[in-house]
Amino acid sequence: MYKIILPALVILLVAQSPAHAINDKYRKQLEQSGCTQVSELEGCDIHKSKAENAKAGFGNPQAPAAGEKTGDQPSDGKEGTALPVMK
Repeated sequence: MYKIILPALVILLVAQSPAHAINDKYRKQLEQSGCTQVSELEGCDIHKSKAENAKAGFGNPQAPAAGEKTGDQPSDGKEGTALPVMK
């Protein structure tokens, strides 16, 4: 019985070891370049600086503050009202 349980337990413990998605060097390159893993796939160069990548269009746009309107929201004062149904 123990001949089966012990090897199975060892295999289980080895299989559950933590897996890290990226290594430390790659993480530091992402931080210094201002890139993310997604933006890197879109063309952001991790070997350039944040300023160079921002100039190329890979900067992070500032998110609007809480309660602040963005340009794509209606500003007619009728927020939350239902649109008329057209048949």
